[in-house]
Amino acid sequence: QLFWEKRLQGLSASDVSEQIIKSMELPKGLQGVGPGNNDDTLLSAVASALHTSTAPITGQLSAAVEKNPAVWLNTSQPLCKAFIVTDDDIR
Repeated sequence: QLFWEKRLQGLSASDVSEQIIKSMELPKGLQGVGPGNNDDTLLSAVASALHTSTAPITGQLSAAVEKNPAVWLNTSQPLCKAFIVTDDDIR
């Protein structure tokens, strides 16, 4: 599926006592692309890309993906704009 992350939208992890675990904050430079994208969807996409691929994650390099993500999408990359990880992001 092209936008598989949308199926996970609205779901949250919980601990043993069924308390919802707060989602982590993503760096400000990491921005999603595509229809109805939010931080939780973006986190799912990036986590999946880290676990399922040995290739580096660069994001969507084409600016045209903003106009029509179904046409200009690089399916081997998560649905986010191209980004660079800084030392502040690592800290």
